[in-house]
Amino acid sequence: MSTAAFLYYLHEYIFKYGGSILIIVGTISCVLNLMVFTRNNLRKNPCTIYLIAINIIDLSYIYSAFFLLILASGYNIDPTAYSTFFCRFRYYIGFILLVYEPSCLILASADRTLITSRNAATRRHSTCRMAVINIIAICVFWTIFHIHAWIGMQILQFGPNIFVCYFNPGAYETFISYYTLIVHGAVLPSLMLTFGFWTWKNLRRVRHATNPDRTTNTTVVTTGSPQILQTKDQQLIRMVLMEIMVYILCKYPIVIFHIYQEITEYNEKSPEQQLIEQNLVILTIFTSSIENCISCYTNVIVSKTFRLELKRLLKNIPQMLCCQRC
Repeated sequence: MSTAAFLYYLHEYIFKYGGSILIIVGTISCVLNLMVFTRNNLRKNPCTIYLIAINIIDLSYIYSAFFLLILASGYNIDPTAYSTFFCRFRYYIGFILLVYEPSCLILASADRTLITSRNAATRRHSTCRMAVINIIAICVFWTIFHIHAWIGMQILQFGPNIFVCYFNPGAYETFISYYTLIVHGAVLPSLMLTFGFWTWKNLRRVRHATNPDRTTNTTVVTTGSPQILQTKDQQLIRMVLMEIMVYILCKYPIVIFHIYQEITEYNEKSPEQQLIEQNLVILTIFTSSIENCISCYTNVIVSKTFRLELKRLLKNIPQMLCCQRC
């Protein structure tokens, strides 16, 4: 069996079984996150608004671009291989949703940086209204920016009766590689790490100035109005920092693959080698999609507040079902 055939059957098996499991796991994760974050004591926090947006984006990604990818790679049901519209639609939706999420995560980490600032005027910029405006603005920007997918994606023939929706070879493929390296490999992770480190540094300062008599609030005396960092704000910081770590771990394989593509750009490649690379990029997309499906479980691990709210929610579900029957 050739390497290309082995990789083809491997990614078919992974998507057929692993992809189906991941959809179920991801759906449960996003739904539980949304149910917890929309509870009364959390939904009025600006950071929670960003997290709600992230989970809506993740759920949209699971049932659009990722679902179509599972049908194509796991079940050989691929409308994108025969319809240029579906080909371009899948990649366009994938492009925008995969950049919406890290952008909102950056905004969430920036909000945590603001809320942990010692400057009262800076902290006042952390508002629900500003969160909504930021989300709308960044989504509109990326929606317009990625219109190129409607032009650059093509249905390519890699062999007899083998048609694949892929980047148009040449300039557009090079553009996508540089776009992935610069935006997903450098700019977005750098901003996440910058705001994450800044928030962590501010949080350490707050903890060092903690009044030992306080158990629910952390207070720092500053010039002007005092800084009060509530427990739920600290827990939200932990969740955001964990999201950043998981994002970087899961998304970097596809960045590494694009680095390889750039290094070997001018090498002569056989049709089999091109098919191998196309299978590898699909496998890296699967790896990157894991991050979109597990945030609820990481929140349970790092946040006591999230665990308590989730426990209350699950306890109330039977009561809610009984009330609906009545």
